Amino acid sequence: MSEEKNIDWFKKELVNNFKDYQITYRFFEEGDFGSLNQVILESSEKGGGIDFWGQGWLGVDLYDYKNDKQLINILLEPHQEDEKNKALKKLKELS
Repeated sequence: MSEEKNIDWFKKELVNNFKDYQITYRFFEEGDFGSLNQVILESSEKGGGIDFWGQGWLGVDLYDYKNDKQLINILLEPHQEDEKNKALKKLKELS
């Protein structure tokens, strides 16, 4: 069984890949898929975020300001563990 992807996981596993980014953490008690922990990532070249939903959904997006191009924009269901790992790996590679 894979490790749950949540904001604590982000702080432990990914935050160091975003040293040139301003990182903002937000929490919303009620959203479309339960509570929402959100990580907002902003740099001079790229911006986006990760949505960790209480019901297990995961949203990942990253936009390249320099080239005016969407790099990632995906919303994954709770059971899509392989796709979640791939999306987070891609985000890490593009950081």
